[in-house]
Amino acid sequence: MANTPKGWMILGDRDYDAAAFLAANMYPKPLEIICFHCQQAAEKYLKGFLALQDEDPPYIHDLKKLCKHGEKYNALFSTIEDVCASITQFSVQPRYDSGMSITEADTSLVLKNTQAIKVFLQKEAPQLFQ
Repeated sequence: MANTPKGWMILGDRDYDAAAFLAANMYPKPLEIICFHCQQAAEKYLKGFLALQDEDPPYIHDLKKLCKHGEKYNALFSTIEDVCASITQFSVQPRYDSGMSITEADTSLVLKNTQAIKVFLQKEAPQLFQ
């Protein structure tokens, strides 16, 4: 499923929905897991866009680099580069005892920024969501 643009979006939504559910329903909130799922969602959304361009998405977790790939097809990707960069740090570190300190404010921002990437793609590539 994830090899198709739509498949990437479905998997991305599942990650985001899991993060939002955990944020709304678990106490104490598993902040690192919420941020990890958001990063995964954003990564899949970006890879869905690349797949839509018939590009085989690279096997990387760096959202800023994925955003740069997107710029080859749409110069407006530069407008979400900082948002992408802000989420990248949650790709691997939160899954291990890395000493990473994540606050509820960080988590709220990551949830918001992940949604911003999806909204950007809904505007710039609506066919991903049909």
